[in-house]
Amino acid sequence: MERLKRLQELSIYEYEKQFLYEPLGRHELLKERIDDVIKTYKPGVVVKAGLGNSRIILDLIKDHQGIVLVVVEPSLKVIENFIKDNNDVPGAKDIRFINGEFKQFPVDYYAADFIISIDNLNVQETAPVIDEFKRALEFDGHLFLADIVLEDDDLDGVYDDYIKMIFPVHNDYYLHDDMKTLMDLKEFSFIKGKMDYIDYDLDEISTHLKELYGEPESDPQEFLDANSEAFVENYKLNERKITVPYYSGLFLRRKIKVEI
Repeated sequence: MERLKRLQELSIYEYEKQFLYEPLGRHELLKERIDDVIKTYKPGVVVKAGLGNSRIILDLIKDHQGIVLVVVEPSLKVIENFIKDNNDVPGAKDIRFINGEFKQFPVDYYAADFIISIDNLNVQETAPVIDEFKRALEFDGHLFLADIVLEDDDLDGVYDDYIKMIFPVHNDYYLHDDMKTLMDLKEFSFIKGKMDYIDYDLDEISTHLKELYGEPESDPQEFLDANSEAFVENYKLNERKITVPYYSGLFLRRKIKVEI
């Protein structure tokens, strides 16, 4: 329950700040890829895991009026704020909001044709959440995942360790091949994916997270100094600026063959 409360606080903060969840800088590339999935596979029921900053939601109701759109959001306050902020937007009143958490995904068995999860798996218990997404998806339904991943040569996960120091609810970033392996084990077939690279200012990340969590218990600068070579090699660290991989992938929920 304590973790859920912290995730709710994070949802509220990100809805207002729009920094970690679906920031403007990568909105268009995500919108384009989601639009492509909907136009190609024509899902009837689209479920978005998390409201995010609302731009993807508003695009979906504007550009794909034939879908049934469901949003599962841990924070009731975020849902209420979205409704208040978009009361006059055409189609907003038709969105079906469900207040609930991802690892107990409040969507019926096989109810969704397409699930969208952006920028939130790194704060979730990934394996049980993917199990819940699978349960909620129709056979041959699609799952779109997008999040930061580790650079392939960062086998020690130094960026993961750094983020955990300043971001207490962060769990893990995956290597993108490890994510694909996990999805295969969870009976999802890889359809296609794309790697992009995004620039971050470590001071901006730190300032953003301090507003919510205060000063970290350990000294992140000391850790950064001790691992500077790995950060330079893998994330192009230069004057507190880094470049991190951002991966978006589309997966198909496989049918389970029952031998008779």
